[in-house]
Amino acid sequence: MKHPSRAFAAVALAAAGALILTGCSTSSANNNAAGTFVIVTAAQPSSFSYETSATGYEAAEFFQNTGSTLIKNPYIDGEGGDARHQDLYDFEPVLASSYEVSDDQLTYTFNLNTDAVSTAGNNLTADDVVFSMQRKFKTATSIVSFISAPALTDVDTQVVKIDDETVSFTVADSAYGFTLLSLLANTPYNIYDSTVLTEHATPEDPYGVVWSQTNANFGFGAYALTDYTPGEQMIYTANEGYVLGEPAVGRIVQRVVSDAGQRSNLVRSGDAQIATQLRPADQVDLAEADAAQVFDVASNAFVFMPLLTTAAPFDDVEVRKALALAVPYEDIMSDVYRGRLSEIPSMLDSAAPGFDGDGLAANTTDAAAAKQMLEAAGYTEDVAFTITVNNAVPDLQETAVAIQSAANEAGFDVTIDAVNSSAFQEGLAAKTFQASMGRDYAVVQSAPYVLSLFYTPGSPINWPDFDNAALNDAIAAGNAAGDPLADAAGAQWNAAQKVLQSEMPTIYIGYVQPLNAFAPNVDGYAFRTDNVIDYAELSLSGE
Repeated sequence: MKHPSRAFAAVALAAAGALILTGCSTSSANNNAAGTFVIVTAAQPSSFSYETSATGYEAAEFFQNTGSTLIKNPYIDGEGGDARHQDLYDFEPVLASSYEVSDDQLTYTFNLNTDAVSTAGNNLTADDVVFSMQRKFKTATSIVSFISAPALTDVDTQVVKIDDETVSFTVADSAYGFTLLSLLANTPYNIYDSTVLTEHATPEDPYGVVWSQTNANFGFGAYALTDYTPGEQMIYTANEGYVLGEPAVGRIVQRVVSDAGQRSNLVRSGDAQIATQLRPADQVDLAEADAAQVFDVASNAFVFMPLLTTAAPFDDVEVRKALALAVPYEDIMSDVYRGRLSEIPSMLDSAAPGFDGDGLAANTTDAAAAKQMLEAAGYTEDVAFTITVNNAVPDLQETAVAIQSAANEAGFDVTIDAVNSSAFQEGLAAKTFQASMGRDYAVVQSAPYVLSLFYTPGSPINWPDFDNAALNDAIAAGNAAGDPLADAAGAQWNAAQKVLQSEMPTIYIGYVQPLNAFAPNVDGYAFRTDNVIDYAELSLSGE
């Protein structure tokens, strides 16, 4: 493992401004313009503010490409046919030029690259870093405080401006250092242009959150959003002053095409360079025809079904376990995902130092056992419930249908409710769904983060509304064990996973490969743990 404490070489940057998008535009894109990519996708972000709407593929891709973090995990070449991907155990500079770690391993001091320029044209300062962290932790709708513990819990004391070019982060235990660096390398911890947001703040909204919901350009990312037509398209323009260098692709036209088959055909015909959120069957057809590139990775993205544990019928663990036995995993892998889904015995990176997979197993199908379990628990009639699914995500709709058919044979009466993206995100946040289909991931692959992400009590993304003492205790014991990558901590992460497998608040169906396709002449794809595309890495062959 590479040691996370290291200094960076400074990265030079040419200062340049970019247009602040303040409203909708009706200007059209020129598909044939040099340096332009067309990306077709199923939907648009419901908000430009991470603190009010952090979930959904399109939102995650927006945050990645318009924002920047202090550090990042570097990209490395894949092996055994896997695509280029992140090295999760090393870090390199973005907005920080270097960092130092105190002798007691409690204080991380970041030296900032103050030549970095936001898409609004302002240079980076330490005030931007402190302001950004304050906003993330003090906005009532933000999930950051839930996903940061125990590494970061009190930004007032843990994040300190040393001078205009230097900021320190302090942790309470040296064991939290790796997790802290992993957090700071990912998009939930993007640094914002405080000058822009302060200009649009009010006494009731001191961080400009309301303004930023509909105004995009307050980040230090590779691209500015320069044209936005709701429901139709978004146009990104390269930030000439991006800290890592101006991207090769100067213009990204992201078009909304609701039908997945049509998105696939647009790549096949050459009218789009990239299509996202495809059906696996269409991906396989494109690859077999050599019409597009489809990548294989060591995926951390899982197809899963959260079950609301605080209301009937899933407040009964026996019902949850019976449903897990009723899911037709192998059929879903072969029929829905055409081999692009694999079993999931563990939520954690099995290649991580200290990983302990003892006693962990993927879910299996046994309809007869499921029915017997329900009968033994006193259910004399079929157990009725509804699976809610986003109608913009075809593979999840097909998975829900497969579950409905198989579960009906195992003693369940399943209804499927397909809703639009906005209604789906609202229902998830409100925890009104009995069951829902999701495709998600943990962007930070530190074990305590992964295990806490969807199960921290009170968190808005704890969709099962699951609060279990044994799980909480195991995670706390792992945090207390020292280095999260050591064997002692690994044993506690194993114990936590066993609680999840025995209590079944969420049914994990499998690890899914990236569901996108790239034209044959597109270069630069790198798999990320947030499962989105880093536009700054892309180029065309021969250019």
